[in-house]
Amino acid sequence: MGFLSSKTGQFTYFSLQLGEKDWRSKNVLDFGGNIGNMLRDPNSTIDHERYWCLDVVEESIEKGKEEFPRSHWIFYDRYSFFFNPHGVELLKLPPIEETFDYIVAYSVFTNTSRTDMLDLVSQLESKLANGGALAFTFIDPHYSSWPDRYHGNNLVWRLEREIYLEGEKGNTLDIDIPRLAAEAKDSNWFVLVNGEDLYLETEQTRHYAPEEQRTYHMFYTVDYMRSLFPNAEILPPVNDEMQHCCVIRRL
Repeated sequence: MGFLSSKTGQFTYFSLQLGEKDWRSKNVLDFGGNIGNMLRDPNSTIDHERYWCLDVVEESIEKGKEEFPRSHWIFYDRYSFFFNPHGVELLKLPPIEETFDYIVAYSVFTNTSRTDMLDLVSQLESKLANGGALAFTFIDPHYSSWPDRYHGNNLVWRLEREIYLEGEKGNTLDIDIPRLAAEAKDSNWFVLVNGEDLYLETEQTRHYAPEEQRTYHMFYTVDYMRSLFPNAEILPPVNDEMQHCCVIRRL
């Protein structure tokens, strides 16, 4: 089941979070970069020859390779709920000789388990060049991203969004938003599966067959992410996004 993303703005987001707009002459690894939308951002200053993209969606890697042939594209056949349900669980990163000035992951660990995040962050850190930075996003469920324009927190937004997206497909998703929001209000982290199954501070979900897999959304509070990555810098959303950023630098 392929998934091609049309979202742009990722370069702008990470350049603001990292405090550097000129990425020329820097090696960049876009982990979970889909079709290379970092390069499509009109503000991007990445040298195409110094851009690597790893993704678990083979179709996106092939599409990116067609459109940006000077860049480096690697299919990573690791298990991912919905995106690659037949992949290999806990598969190690493919061997890459280069080290990277910037490794970025936009909306990757928002869709993977806590165990996967901890494993992958450790592996990605090992690929940083001296002075390099790993930056990845996460979503705090209790944070209100647009208080002047939207009434709810990020979890409520996601629940309403799930109802809307299923409605666009002609499906009715009957979610008790107040109940789920109340259940989650004191949790430091949790996963929301298929828009309605809430698992609080555990990864032990029921089995979902590949054809049942629709969405898998992980949420972490800012304080909990600080406890997981005590040497990281945790930054608030920028560029009108809802995602916080965790930045780990190799000095």
